[in-house]
Amino acid sequence: MKKSILLIAVGLGFGVVFQSCQKDDNNGGTDNTEEEYSLPAPELTISNPVPCINEEVEFSLTTDAAVTQTWNLGDNATSTEKTVKHSYTQEGTFKINVKLSDGKGGTASVDTTISVMGKRLNDGLADLINNPSKKWICAHRANTYYGKKKANIPENSVKAIEQAIKAGVEMVEIDVRTTSDHVLVISHNETIDDATNGTGAIAEMTLARLKSFYLKDSDGDITTHKIPTLEEALLAGRGKVFFDLDLKDIDPKVVVELADSLHMLDRVAFYRGSSKATNKEISDVNPECIVFPYVKSTTVLDYWSENPRIKMVQLDYTSSTAVDIITVAAAKGMASFANYLNEPGEAILSGDYAALDNIINLRFHVIQTDYAEYVKSYLGR
Repeated sequence: MKKSILLIAVGLGFGVVFQSCQKDDNNGGTDNTEEEYSLPAPELTISNPVPCINEEVEFSLTTDAAVTQTWNLGDNATSTEKTVKHSYTQEGTFKINVKLSDGKGGTASVDTTISVMGKRLNDGLADLINNPSKKWICAHRANTYYGKKKANIPENSVKAIEQAIKAGVEMVEIDVRTTSDHVLVISHNETIDDATNGTGAIAEMTLARLKSFYLKDSDGDITTHKIPTLEEALLAGRGKVFFDLDLKDIDPKVVVELADSLHMLDRVAFYRGSSKATNKEISDVNPECIVFPYVKSTTVLDYWSENPRIKMVQLDYTSSTAVDIITVAAAKGMASFANYLNEPGEAILSGDYAALDNIINLRFHVIQTDYAEYVKSYLGR
């Protein structure tokens, strides 16, 4: 995981050293007084300034001065070590303070903050599996009923992600592609012909060119929204929702590195279908990645369960083997993910819940839909 280095200058108002000195008093004796001056500024390093709940964070400092230190980590935890590892058990912004001393009366104080944002994906999935009555909703291409049918919000947009969060989904699915100048962006199709007022292949356009066009809503009307970069999309939901990243024909290395740089490896699942080889390419980049495979039989579950980071699998709810896959996967600590889309998913708008009932009765844990509000209401949430 990337480390964030915060260089914090300790100025005159922050750090003070008291240097002992002696001078004669009026009677010829010695007057012991202390003269104040600032310590050199330390370099404070935080491994992750935006961690998840229960995610270990490392704090350390570097200074040329011979000092001892006392850390206050903002949640009543303290330490006198030079390097401290700590996990936070709840969300919030915590004030970090470290006091330095040279042992001769000199002191310095450095302050910064850390924002703890949401659970880790696999912690959330573990809670989900252990609570049979609970289900997650995943917003397909970040769609919601309100966004798609009422507010004219285009799919795979930052606004769609924000609306999905308002709708109360736990996960957002988005599609990742890359531009000709190697910037990761969000789009389901290879071309922008259907999604925007422009034409052409995304892989043959620069980001600047792509950003000159406007997204269309589900009715084909042009909106004021533009295709977002993956970074823009991830930051819109960091700490508020988990992400299912559907990687199209791109190098997974650049996606993994971006997610890592944003401190989001514990917040996203990487989807590349059922191929063992293509999924392995993701974990080969970084073993901390959460791979999210598609499975067609129980026989492959032994293979996927060997990777301790895999806690969710996708499968076809209409398959005759679905119930067996769901049962075996749950026994191995893996949640099951269903696509409630296309004609069966659209039927919910006319009051036909047959397909959704099937998914619920099969005990799927995560339901992907374009109409989160309808599914949420039917689940009684």
